[in-house]
Amino acid sequence: MVQALPGILTLTVLTRSAAQRSVETMRTPPFVRMVRETRYLLLGPPLAVVAFCLVLTGLVAGAGTSVLFVGLFLLSGTLLLARGPAHLERLRLSDLHGRAVVRLPYRPAPANAGLIRRLLNPLTCTRSWLDALHAIVSLPLALAGFVLAVLWWSLALGGLLYPLWGWSLHLIPGYTDVGSHLLPDNPALATLVVYMVTGALFALTLPVALRVLAGMNSALSRVLLLAPEEVSARVLTSRNDTVPTPEEPDQERHYVSLR
Repeated sequence: MVQALPGILTLTVLTRSAAQRSVETMRTPPFVRMVRETRYLLLGPPLAVVAFCLVLTGLVAGAGTSVLFVGLFLLSGTLLLARGPAHLERLRLSDLHGRAVVRLPYRPAPANAGLIRRLLNPLTCTRSWLDALHAIVSLPLALAGFVLAVLWWSLALGGLLYPLWGWSLHLIPGYTDVGSHLLPDNPALATLVVYMVTGALFALTLPVALRVLAGMNSALSRVLLLAPEEVSARVLTSRNDTVPTPEEPDQERHYVSLR
């Protein structure tokens, strides 16, 4: 029973966090939520592509030259570089959820460490490796979310606004209305109905689609970049940038808001 207590407490915290997120989501106006989710999905690929190229190149080059020892410094520098995109992603998560998020501090070098130990310190920091992992694995999800979000918006707006732009299709040589196959006697009306109904269906499902796509993309970032014990609270960082050791479980963490 005692051994199961930490798991029960963790499950309780995560359940409470999920409930708080649900309540806050319900309080957010639908249009505001859609704007946040669209912004999150559309801005994801540029950041993901840059982070992927820089981090993967640095890791490959560092691993390839690690036998020369200089590669270790390249790996360490790459891990430091990965913290930049990771911090931007945390800010994007904060914008998506309308509140700050929490991360654990990075492991500092020992107080009496020499220059080389300080330069190689990121190699011993688990959170730095998680930042690099996120930069590599987040690209496919970011691209998929971007493409599907653009597709959903395009079909919704294109269908509903068909009366404003549909006439331009007739300027294409050999163009045949969709309605000519459905209602040959009045193809213009049939085409209008098809486009308007399709646009209405995608418009009605747009909020759900954006929420699912943004949730899938942000879930990976929350797992890799945020504090595991609290995935929905405030954007906080350690003022003294220290991590409690197993020998000091009660060491106080001081946090400051980055909002």
